[in-house]
Amino acid sequence: MSEILETNQINNDIIRPFIPKGTHPVETGKYLISTNEIDRMYQTVIQWVENRIPGAIIYGRPRLGKTRAISYLINCLPQDFGENTPIFHIRCRKYKNPNENFFFEDLLSAVGHSIVIKGKSNMKRTRLLRFLVERADASGIKKVIFFIDDAQRLEEIHYDWLMDLYNEFDQYGITLTTILVGQKELVHQRSAFINGEKFQIVGRFMSQEYQFKGLKTLNDLRICLMGYDDYCEYPSNSNWSFTKYFFADAFIRGYRLQHSAEELFQVFIDLRREFGLPQKGEIPMQYITLAIEYALKKFGSSGLDLPTIEKNHWEEAIKNTGYIQSELYQIN
Repeated sequence: MSEILETNQINNDIIRPFIPKGTHPVETGKYLISTNEIDRMYQTVIQWVENRIPGAIIYGRPRLGKTRAISYLINCLPQDFGENTPIFHIRCRKYKNPNENFFFEDLLSAVGHSIVIKGKSNMKRTRLLRFLVERADASGIKKVIFFIDDAQRLEEIHYDWLMDLYNEFDQYGITLTTILVGQKELVHQRSAFINGEKFQIVGRFMSQEYQFKGLKTLNDLRICLMGYDDYCEYPSNSNWSFTKYFFADAFIRGYRLQHSAEELFQVFIDLRREFGLPQKGEIPMQYITLAIEYALKKFGSSGLDLPTIEKNHWEEAIKNTGYIQSELYQIN
């Protein structure tokens, strides 16, 4: 009987699962992967929440992967604070004229309330408050966590409305932690609030900061590649990692993307040198994932079906992400 089970396991490892074209997470881009930087940020956010910090800033240059990092944190934080912890990802839009009515509609929509548009602004604020108080009470930890993405778009009046919400939560014994995520303009905005003596805004929403960075070291890149080899699989519980699915035969023979870490890192350095870019610099996570996805799709089993990814393939993949053009734009 044990021999039959062993044989079935071997067959399952060899027979590539059928996945309709275009639906694998590598093809849709809908997956989350950890990095050293995300892990560092994760530990910082845990400290903020545990210490009941009312608000903090996470900032970094565009395309570093901040939005994906938020999604990763929202997916993992319930492991530390409880499955029912109310954690919400709020994406700021650009408001031509700040409007309390529209602002609370956006918040109601972001938290998943079923009634978004009905009523005046004060009714929407009350509806939001009651909804979140119920969620916080049900969680048992009396916390609500907001991640506000593209927060550099917020204006002073938005902070006043958020402060009213914070104070109302406080009356119920609930802590609202608001984490502002955006570009470096957030730091400049905080300086402007300090110069304007808007200390109530700084104290409530900008008391701490974390600079989110791209990949800077070979080890950072290796950890990222290991995610595709060992920690991402599709379909769920299939034992078919992303690398294994796209390079099945090579994977079974021992090939792993992480083996390409040094070579891929050097290609980034060589391309930066070729185009006159500074040799040392952080690599935005967006271009890492785009390069990996390009290589898996183009050179793996669903494409050219090559045995492995070589240095010239990585060079082609990186160039096709638009990385060089973006970096040149940053320094011009």
